[in-house]
Amino acid sequence: MPITSSMASWGEVYDGGSREAEEAKFLALAQELLKVQEINRQKSGGDAMRTFHAKMVVGVTNAQLVIDRDLPIRYKAGHFVPGAKLPAIVRLSNASGVPQADSRPDMRGMAVRLVLEAGVHHDLLMTNYPVSHARNVQQFVAFAVLASEDRAVMVEKLISQFGKEEANRMLGNIQRGVRPSSSLAQECFWSRGAVLWASAGPVRFNMKPAEGTGIGPTDIATSVDSLKDEFQNRLRSLDVCYRLSVQPFVSEENTPIEDGAVEWTEQVSPSIGIATLVIPRQVLGATYPSTSVDDIAFNPWNAPADFRPLGNLNRARRVIYAASAKGWLGR
Repeated sequence: MPITSSMASWGEVYDGGSREAEEAKFLALAQELLKVQEINRQKSGGDAMRTFHAKMVVGVTNAQLVIDRDLPIRYKAGHFVPGAKLPAIVRLSNASGVPQADSRPDMRGMAVRLVLEAGVHHDLLMTNYPVSHARNVQQFVAFAVLASEDRAVMVEKLISQFGKEEANRMLGNIQRGVRPSSSLAQECFWSRGAVLWASAGPVRFNMKPAEGTGIGPTDIATSVDSLKDEFQNRLRSLDVCYRLSVQPFVSEENTPIEDGAVEWTEQVSPSIGIATLVIPRQVLGATYPSTSVDDIAFNPWNAPADFRPLGNLNRARRVIYAASAKGWLGR
């Protein structure tokens, strides 16, 4: 049944017709991704790691999310109140499931954990490309499995499984998203999936460099730890700040909940700034990167109920991320 927000009607559609049927499919798909996780471990020759985003580039525990004093009333909910300063942990990463040099073309990720009262957390996960290559978790897992196997026959198998048009769309999306980077402080990050925002209804959210963060280098990363070194050097003299914005749901046609491959464009749903993430200037110590950050199992389902994830891909992450974490946290 559609749920009515203050602006538009929306709803979720469960694969198989019910939460229980969908959950059973998620559990089976989680086992497939655990196989990918093991393949990645063997390739790296080390301990078990996250299935994706294996290499942490930056990890800090003393960030803050500062809520705008003029926060629009529609987005005032829970811990998002005007002027609030929420302690935050930040992990910036390369997206590959096998650690590789920062100079390699890749997607990049940002995970932010807001530390609330009474041991409650609110995790915000983002990637530096606005949409997923996969419409749903079935496509996501199938693509990941094929990518972990023989790349020589990957395209052929994708076409066989999804048809030429869909295979080309997925491959094109990946090719556009996987690229070199010069500075993570200058990257934009998107949630790529919707979350509930209390009575405001569904939103997608994004982080973009704030004014005053500084100009990035002109050259892309060229060495194993170039992105880490660039970020570390930047923090010695200035704060690194990002603006958190939300894009409200408009309609199922233009801002779908269930299809992760459709962008919520700025033309259809302009971003509305609500807060600033501040990573304060500091000298990152000899223990950098922080193992305490790298051992956190971020999950979009680590959130108060009023901010729960929405859509097939997000619902699957609750099961799949938990299964993956059991593997790599046991290392």
